[in-house]
Amino acid sequence: MAKGNTDYRYLEYLASCIRNGDHEAFAELYDQTYDMLYRYVHYFLRDPDQIHDALQEIYISIYKNISSLRLDRLFLAWIRQIAYHVCCDMAEEKKRRQDLFVPMTTDEYDLQDYAVHSESEAYRDVYDRDTQSYLQQMLKPCTLKERQAFTLQYRYGLKLEEIADFMGVSLSSVKRYIAAARETLRKRLGSGAAAQ
Repeated sequence: MAKGNTDYRYLEYLASCIRNGDHEAFAELYDQTYDMLYRYVHYFLRDPDQIHDALQEIYISIYKNISSLRLDRLFLAWIRQIAYHVCCDMAEEKKRRQDLFVPMTTDEYDLQDYAVHSESEAYRDVYDRDTQSYLQQMLKPCTLKERQAFTLQYRYGLKLEEIADFMGVSLSSVKRYIAAARETLRKRLGSGAAAQ
């Protein structure tokens, strides 16, 4: 299989080989999927160190959890789900670490200013978490792809083309997923709330 092209049957074959402990098949999977996964992770994280860590985590998760894959034909979709969850977790962790960072200073005025700023940041963070939780509840009737596309655009700020590449679907599918999610929100929140 040429690198960069997706041969689903070949990936199915690799999945069954990996499940049976074939280390060469895992090395082949790495070779065949690395460029694709690198692009996905880069869209989310941007930071070179985080990208490296995320890729490592993704491949470890694939190797450890391959036995949970029920249908080999879903192998690529399963890998994308792992990548999505690893990236979300790392992005959240990075945000938490940044929120905990306290700059070093000897100026008491700066410390007081930072304390006030931190308090407002803390309220905003709680609001954001509560809002995100509420939003996820409202999006429950949506399909997984609709929720993913909506989240990638509105929470992580990805462009439509990046979302299409990340999800492995066409641009028109991404637009359709996002439109469906927005329509669900309109119906559940009221026509005024989701139209903004």
